Amino acid sequence: MLGIAVRAFSEPSATVDPAGAVYWLTDGVAPGVPLAQAVFDTAHVAVDPETGAPVSSVNPVLGVRLSDLPNEPTSRDRVRARGVVYRINDVQPDGVAGVTIILKKV
Repeated sequence: MLGIAVRAFSEPSATVDPAGAVYWLTDGVAPGVPLAQAVFDTAHVAVDPETGAPVSSVNPVLGVRLSDLPNEPTSRDRVRARGVVYRINDVQPDGVAGVTIILKKV
């Protein structure tokens, strides 16, 4: 299911739109590795585990399969999406093969 969602909502690849692609900057080093498939969103909604109520956030997020990353995400890595560089604020594995990465603008 994750693969279908990533393919459907992914940002354009670097071969289609180099400026609009998502790049993974290992240890923050540019130019980075273009991610073939990654879902970027400028904000997200999470669910409060105690109340079940939706809680919105203004933090951008990146949804990606771990196998599409050049390394395990660390706080030293950066992401460039839509021309903006972000630092990794939190990594939330989905327990299967993917991860939601909470980002903060640098």
